[in-house]
Amino acid sequence: MTAFEDQLHAALAEKDAASMRRCLRAVPDGALDLASNDYLGLARHPEVIEAACAAVREFGAGARASRLVSGHTTLHARLESELAAYKKCEAALVFPSGYHANLAVVSSLARRGDVLFCDKRNHASLIDACRLASANGAIVRYYSSPERLRELLKIYAAKRRNERFFIVSDTVFSMDGDGADLPQLTQIAAQFDAVQILDDAHGMGTTRDEGGGMRDEEAPAAQGPMASSSDYSASYSSFIPHLLPRGHPALILVGTLSKALGAQGGFVAGSRVVIDWLINAARPFIYTTGLAPASCGAAFKALEIVRREPQRCVRLHEVTEKLANGLRELGFEARLQSSPIIPVIIGDAQAAVGLSAALCERGVWCPAIRPPTVPVGSSRLRVTASAALSHEEIAFALAAFSEARKAVRL
Repeated sequence: MTAFEDQLHAALAEKDAASMRRCLRAVPDGALDLASNDYLGLARHPEVIEAACAAVREFGAGARASRLVSGHTTLHARLESELAAYKKCEAALVFPSGYHANLAVVSSLARRGDVLFCDKRNHASLIDACRLASANGAIVRYYSSPERLRELLKIYAAKRRNERFFIVSDTVFSMDGDGADLPQLTQIAAQFDAVQILDDAHGMGTTRDEGGGMRDEEAPAAQGPMASSSDYSASYSSFIPHLLPRGHPALILVGTLSKALGAQGGFVAGSRVVIDWLINAARPFIYTTGLAPASCGAAFKALEIVRREPQRCVRLHEVTEKLANGLRELGFEARLQSSPIIPVIIGDAQAAVGLSAALCERGVWCPAIRPPTVPVGSSRLRVTASAALSHEEIAFALAAFSEARKAVRL
């Protein structure tokens, strides 16, 4: 090996010793997957698969070029129109991934001197997007609560000239499963004339009132404490655009096609002028091949199913509650949050890896989440619920957790 490769080998050895080394592993055949983001069970839905196949037959396996060259199809346009309607926005733009979407929207909108207020727990794509914007002259400040955000905004508002303020946040934090206080963020944004950029990757499709075309009075009655939790429902109602305070400057929504919709890709939804600007200025959009037709077709059909079958969301809530309560009864620190994400906090990275391996031996797939993805001392198993899980599969999973806990002597 070269000296350079020797250095990399030594660094990997250090990760090994600390139980921090990652490797690629396929989900074993027949294993029960408790780590997937396929919240509504649509990734293997026959109609979604057929829609993807039909799109390939009509438009080909790939988009063949960037959207501004020859990679744009009528299918892209139909999907973007449907996403805009779903989010009650004027327009939408799809990207090959949610990561692309976040890089595009933040880096192309923030200019030199603008201030980005970014939640510390945001997904890596939002953090990286803010870093990219800072390289172009934007100022980035991180906050950990609405109270801290307000304090920072007051400091910068006192010396504000022509700077624009952006509040950047996930709606649901991917590793903890809890939601941002969106009503407060919206209130703060209106007070300080700030643009909100909200990434709803883990919220889209999993709540009854998040702007998907179904009013609360039309939705079936949900069961259990999650369904009736006031912060669960209130946290989402504020980011439906027509509920924003009059005069609010802008709300830009980022979403994914890769989680609840079971497809692949990301999107940005907002006003027509914001989307037109992204088409003209967002390098991650301009200089990449368009979203594959199969993903467009699959996502379009999945949106139809989400609207047609609201009972999937109700079932998702039931599964989440049963899994979280069952894990707590077994003695795990399992948090029931306002999302299908159930963090099972272990603490030590090696112990988390050991528990994950013991589960795999028992037919349950749930990899350990370790630093730097989560803070040191908070390694965990990130259990995710799916509407597709049966009562028997839930019982099987809980039995595996019970046996694995004993096997590793947690």
